[in-house]
Amino acid sequence: MSFLDEVKSKKYAVIVLAVLIIGVITTTLGAATVTAYAATTDYYAVKIGDETVAVTGTQEEANAIIDGVKNHYVTEGAEVLSIKCDPVMTTEVMSVKKSDEAPTLTINLVGAIDSIITGNEETVTYTVESGDTVWDIASDSGFTVSEIQEMNEGVDLEGLYPGDTLKLSENKPLVNVTVEQKVTSEREVPFETVTKESDELYEDETKVETEGEKGSEIVTEQVVTVNGKVTSTTELSSEVTKEPVDKVVLEGTKERPAAAAQTQTRAAAATTGGSSSASSEPAKSYASAPSNPNGAAIASFACQFVGNPYVYGGTSLTNGADCSGFVYAVYKACGISIPRIPTAAGYGISYSQAQPGDILVYPGHVSIYIGGGREVHAVNPRVGITITNVGYVGPVVGVRRIA
Repeated sequence: MSFLDEVKSKKYAVIVLAVLIIGVITTTLGAATVTAYAATTDYYAVKIGDETVAVTGTQEEANAIIDGVKNHYVTEGAEVLSIKCDPVMTTEVMSVKKSDEAPTLTINLVGAIDSIITGNEETVTYTVESGDTVWDIASDSGFTVSEIQEMNEGVDLEGLYPGDTLKLSENKPLVNVTVEQKVTSEREVPFETVTKESDELYEDETKVETEGEKGSEIVTEQVVTVNGKVTSTTELSSEVTKEPVDKVVLEGTKERPAAAAQTQTRAAAATTGGSSSASSEPAKSYASAPSNPNGAAIASFACQFVGNPYVYGGTSLTNGADCSGFVYAVYKACGISIPRIPTAAGYGISYSQAQPGDILVYPGHVSIYIGGGREVHAVNPRVGITITNVGYVGPVVGVRRIA
């Protein structure tokens, strides 16, 4: 072998040895990498902003929690236009070494969704405004009157005044979810009440000729909610599926016989210059309505009609009225216009502030407070218009002041 061949042979041997060494190093590093990879476990954190609220073993479970929170506020059957969370909800991979302590996994996904939606309980202060009643506050806050009383021990809820404060507890969700969706629903169409004159009824008499019937329509609206509470509604389309039927009330125009006879007698006396000797049983006389009424004057005026009949749909103080018709007619006679159903007339006060002339509101009934824990009202066909203790027909749910 020549010197040149010997050099070449040694060169190839070196090259082969280098390749072998590189192969061993690469294999060793690869094995180390596999070993390092196998030494960690991936978990998935559900985050609201920077705060971790749940940890799951799979990406699918983490996504399920986020989707559950978002879809909680979606109306069934609605077309979802957008859903936004504030703060933003995200998922993040957590690689934990097997030698380190594993995080506690969120096993109950439904419970995690509920805890995010419910949030933390906080106590807030509500300042009573003019016109507030404890029933209004309870209705708006979602509590019962009893629950509000429990939260405010020692507070006279019947004696609330503007500026007074109440403690109310509320749950503050961990995330605010704004949902914009297209909702299709059925909605009632109210009927109109029309009046017609009838010469078959006496003056001040009324009669329901046709009962009203509500209609219905299919309405599509674009609704925006924040945590389930509607913040805006835009009607997109509507289609009437059932036309409403008007309620028709007949109002009498026929003069009563006694009044007609008196008119004829007065006319005859004026013509002859004499007077009539005809006699009839005198009708009950009533004091005139006060010209400048205050609450006490209105209450006093109302009391003189005690004993007159209850007539469903009626508004006559002498010939009969129902509960709302009686209150309506009393105020009308005093020159004060209020709705035929006066449950929202004037402004609200608490019962402890009630004065004569105020309207007491019950479930399905109204009366006029006359003071001393008493009220005058048209009770029912058997009792008629009478005076009773407050609460005769049930619990008072509101007080409205007009004058």
